Formats: sequence, structure tokens, C-alpha cells
Amino acid sequence: MLALALAVAGCGSDGEEPEAQTVTVIETETATTTETVTEPAEPEVECSTSGLRLILPAQDLPLAVADVRERVFAAAVACDYETLEELALEQGEGFTFSFGASGSPAEYWREREEAGDAEPGPKPMLALATILTLPDTRNESGSYAWPSAYNESPTAEDWQAIVDAGLYTQEQVEQMQAGGTGYLGYRTAITADGDWQFFVAGD
Repeated sequence: MLALALAVAGCGSDGEEPEAQTVTVIETETATTTETVTEPAEPEVECSTSGLRLILPAQDLPLAVADVRERVFAAAVACDYETLEELALEQGEGFTFSFGASGSPAEYWREREEAGDAEPGPKPMLALATILTLPDTRNESGSYAWPSAYNESPTAEDWQAIVDAGLYTQEQVEQMQAGGTGYLGYRTAITADGDWQFFVAGD
């Protein structure tokens, strides 16, 4: 097993402080896990993750899954809707971002971010970055999915992780539990070969 710590300074424009990241990479024969600390930087676009300091904890994932998870997380933290759309469509057109809406995922996420308090629930960029920091699970198709509450039999700990992360309130979680339909909040999944399949909420 090889452990490697890297200090990375991103490029900034003239007069701006570059973005700094500390990345810990742990390699085994079968998988790589990474822990990334993203320092706040001034994004080109403001969104619900602006100014936050977020940590992407290491998880035992296949290399392709770990790579896509880290790239999606970084784009969400940077409010980079276009890069997220590129990642969504990287391996085909089968990405789901809404039940009912069509068109561009980037435009949909941008509209939801700019909707103020008119839209219920957490903003999509904050939700995406947050769920990727929570424990993962495997969904019905075998893909790696987040959060762990998104499985057939979530535990009390799975539900509590949602509340502790500030993603949904205790009352909202109890409403999901009482409804008998399981977790219907924001969730996402990546196939074992690195295809980002969906980022969606609701049913």
C-alpha cells in the first residue's frame, strides 16, 4: 500500500490568491481512496457552496468511481455547472437530473440555485457536494450511490447522517420515513466503470 500526501496550488488570475488543496492518495492493488480538502476560493459564479470549506473523506472505491466522485465534488464546490454537465454526459446521454424537466442539466441547476427561497429543499450544488462526503451504498443496479440512506433498508445511522450533515431537518427525514417510500432526497450514483448516472431528488 502506498500513501502519498500532495499540496496543490491551483492557478489564479492576476492579483488573486490561488486555490489550495491538500490531497491524500492511498493506493492498493485494487483501489485508490482519496481525501481532498478544498480551501475556499472566489468562484467565477456564486452558488450555495461559495465560501465553504468542504472535506471529501477517503472511501474504499474502485479507481474509476473515485476519480469521477472527486471531479464531480470539485466542480460542485466551484459552482461549475458546465463541467458538471460534461461529466454527466461523458459516457452517453442517459444522465437523469430531474423527473419531468428536460434540456440542459447545467441550466436546470443554475435556475435552481438562483431561485431564492421559492424552491423547497437544499440547493443542488450544496446537496451534491454534501452527499458525496457521506457514506456510500450500492443501489439496485450495483452502482456506487450516495448517501447511504439511499438503499432498501437504511439504518438509523444512515438517516441521522442526513440530519447531521444539515442536508435535511429531522422533521423532513421523519416525513420520508413515515411515507414508507424510503429516502427521496438528493441522491447520486456512479457505475463501477465511472459512468455518472444521475443526480436527482424526489420520485
